[in-house]
This record gives sequence, C-alpha cells and structure tokens, in this order.
Amino acid sequence: MYDRRASKVPGGSAADAYRASQVQTATPLGLVVMLYDGAISFLAKAEEAARSDDWERAGDLIRRAQDIIYELMGCLDMEKGGQIAANLFRIYEYMGYRLVQAQIRRDAAPVAEVRGHLSSLREAWAEAEKKLKSSSRREGKIAAL
Repeated sequence: MYDRRASKVPGGSAADAYRASQVQTATPLGLVVMLYDGAISFLAKAEEAARSDDWERAGDLIRRAQDIIYELMGCLDMEKGGQIAANLFRIYEYMGYRLVQAQIRRDAAPVAEVRGHLSSLREAWAEAEKKLKSSSRREGKIAAL
C-alpha cells in the first residue's frame, strides 16, 4: 500500500524534492523554459481570479509573474545576445507595462495578452532546447565512433 508520508523528504514534500531535482538537472535553456512555465501558470490563475473579481489574489499572482519576467530580463546577456537580447528586453519591458496596466485598470485582457506572448516565446525556447539536445546527442554518437 502506498503511504504518502513515506514520500516526504525532510523539510518539504515529495513534490518539492521533485521540483528541486528538475532545477538541479536542467540545462540553461531548460531553466528558461521553467521560468516561462511559472509565469504562464501564475497569469492563468490571475486571469481566473480577475474574472471572479478577486483582484487582491489576481494582483498577487500578477506580481509573481512580473518577478519572473524581470528575472528573465536580468538574465539577458546584452553583449553576447546582441540584437536578439535587446529585442527580448523590449518585449519583457512591454509585458511588465501591460501587467501594470491590468492591475491599475482591473482588466484581465492585458493579462491574457501577456500570457499569450509568454506562451509563444516559451515554445521557441523549448524548441531551441530540443534542437540543442538533439545536436548534442548526434555529436556524442559521432565522437563515440
């Protein structure tokens, strides 16, 4: 018989241990995808709260998503990333602005808009990670020959 208590780790739950393991073993691109996943999740919950007219909860969730967006901004390497990094910075800046507007106006539409942008960018990062992993596997096979 399965015992949930046995799956707990000191100081946290099994889910916390799993998330920590995911973070520790993720590639840099994988970490970026995880950040996107977090922001998207917070914004989906914020939209739901906003539609229920629970703007206190929505505001908290929006701020958590903003924190992730600002973290993504801070991770950009403007020197190595060049124009792409600069463009991403402007996109993140716009998203932050739209989320502030959502809170001020108590309007869920900007939240949905930002969630859509993040979803599109997340897919691009996930695809880049997939290609990088595929390329690394091919190079590993060639090196093994």
